[in-house]
Amino acid sequence: MKQITLKTLIVLFSGALALGLLAFEFDWLTKFLVMGVLLGVLCYFALRFENQKHQMEELQRLRATYEQMDHQAKLIIRTDLELHRTQEELDHKLSALVALHELGQQLRVTLNPSEIYGTLTAQFLNGFGFSRGLVALCPAPEQLNWAARIGISDEEAEPIRQHLLTSGWLRDLLTNPAPRTLRASSASGPAVQRLLELLDTKTLTAAGVVPQAGPSGVLLLVREGGGVREWRGDDELIAILTTQLAIAVENSALYGEAWQAQRALEQKVQERTQELASANTQLMRLNKSKSDFVSAVSHELRTPMAAIKGYASLLRSGQFGPMAEPQAERLAKIEKHTDLLTQLINNLLDIARIESGRVTMEARAIETDEFLTMVLDVVKPQMDAKRIRFAANADGVTRLVGDPAHLPRIFINLLSNATKYTPEGGTITMTLQQTGQAIVATVQDSGCGIAPEDVPKLFQEFYRTSNPVNEKVRGTGLGLALVKRIVEAHHGQIAVSSKVGKGTTVTVTLPAELSELPPASDG
Repeated sequence: MKQITLKTLIVLFSGALALGLLAFEFDWLTKFLVMGVLLGVLCYFALRFENQKHQMEELQRLRATYEQMDHQAKLIIRTDLELHRTQEELDHKLSALVALHELGQQLRVTLNPSEIYGTLTAQFLNGFGFSRGLVALCPAPEQLNWAARIGISDEEAEPIRQHLLTSGWLRDLLTNPAPRTLRASSASGPAVQRLLELLDTKTLTAAGVVPQAGPSGVLLLVREGGGVREWRGDDELIAILTTQLAIAVENSALYGEAWQAQRALEQKVQERTQELASANTQLMRLNKSKSDFVSAVSHELRTPMAAIKGYASLLRSGQFGPMAEPQAERLAKIEKHTDLLTQLINNLLDIARIESGRVTMEARAIETDEFLTMVLDVVKPQMDAKRIRFAANADGVTRLVGDPAHLPRIFINLLSNATKYTPEGGTITMTLQQTGQAIVATVQDSGCGIAPEDVPKLFQEFYRTSNPVNEKVRGTGLGLALVKRIVEAHHGQIAVSSKVGKGTTVTVTLPAELSELPPASDG
């Protein structure tokens, strides 16, 4: 609007001058010269005004550019300062993490609790930005011993120890061990104020180490003087440190218990080995492979398994001290797996004894009702737990002939096996019938069945089918192998037929009459 007005004024002024000159009576040459001079003057001023306008626009543009550059420069400076502070913070955290890593390397080979707390050195504290520190070992709230002193003399440390024991502040720290920064203020309380005075500092970082097993500990860490920055995230780093120390102390305590248990086991094994030395000498006369097998199972495995289960039970019962729930659960798993291994060992031992001919079986008549009672007393609770319907049909068979200690094991194993692989609410049927001079017994279930390619391998030691149901069922792969050995020791036969998804039938054929049962031949 300003530019338009200026141009308009110049035109109007020029027109007014021209009209004024025409009104005077001058010759045309004079009028022309005067008009030329006036127009020149007017053009000069117009050009000058235009030049000033451009200068003002350029000045405004330069001012805006300067203000923008100044803003950007201030932003760059602030960003640079923030990046510098961030870099310093990252360097500090990196130094602390390196110190934690080095500490972890030391803790891996340190098993004494006092030595664990004593691993904190001046170099380690410097990595966290601390110059002085005290590390206390606290077996109990009323006990405190220095595990490490960095930059603090004995004379300076003793009043601090007495103050911590008498002020009650130590108990509070062990109750709430999270890292905290203590500062000299009226809100800190007299106990903290006195502690800061004894350490000759205005700020103090304190944290407790309270493992589930092993002695507790206390950290008192000092940064020197003013100007030493307190970094964000220091509490988290100190928390990692205390957690690392707590885990190391717990591992140390567990190692001590395990070492004592191992020593006791070694003593038991040594005593048992000495007691069985004469028996080992006699067994070496047997077939070497069978003898070594039996010896290894009976004398090297069973005793340690029993000891492991016994000491696991003692540990879980709390006789060696309080036991945390996670450790108790793991000890229960140890007992369960020990039972499984013991069963495996017993089956292996029985198979080896039968094959070696060291088991002599008696040929005795067993009433059918008595026989079924012995079997069902063992397997019926398993069936009831899965709501399995069971039916037994003797079909006029009043007695069986065999060894009372081993013959029931055949059908206990077969019925237990059928129970494992039969779904809840399924059915299991056992039948007995006499065919000529033989008793034919069948165990039929409505379980998952067995693939045809697996059936010929069922009686091999340690063989287990690979169906999904089998993966959920505990077993050793020795049950059917042992059944086959006992059946053959009774001069009988065993066979399996199965359909996947339909069920399995096991048929056992035994002599109806036997005067004696000689030992089975080796192999």
